[in-house]
Amino acid sequence: MHSSISKTLLAGALALSFASTAAFADCDEVQETQVGKAIAAAASAKIAAVVPTQSKQMINLETCDSVGGGLAAEFKFNVIGADGLYWVTGSAKVAGGKVADMKIGGMSPNLAAASAKAGVKLASN
Repeated sequence: MHSSISKTLLAGALALSFASTAAFADCDEVQETQVGKAIAAAASAKIAAVVPTQSKQMINLETCDSVGGGLAAEFKFNVIGADGLYWVTGSAKVAGGKVADMKIGGMSPNLAAASAKAGVKLASN
């Protein structure tokens, strides 16, 4: 009986994994570029209150998926400010070439300290 339950659970887990794989499709190169530019612009604007002078921005998309008429991505955004390198990690939904929703999950220690000093909440806890 234990074996039958294990097989049923395994079959259910495999069915769920295939269902979620079918629901999400990886972004193509054009979509990745669009998502990267939109997220970089939104992330830069979000941290501008703490890091007003920004140069040499870099976005790294950890994931990029086509979801329900839009695109969803997990990212790491790096930027050089006047006094060093700052970064944020998070997730965003992009629709029509613009960020519809962005959540900041983590940030560099210097950005966390600067945001606390400025009284600006960046993380989306």
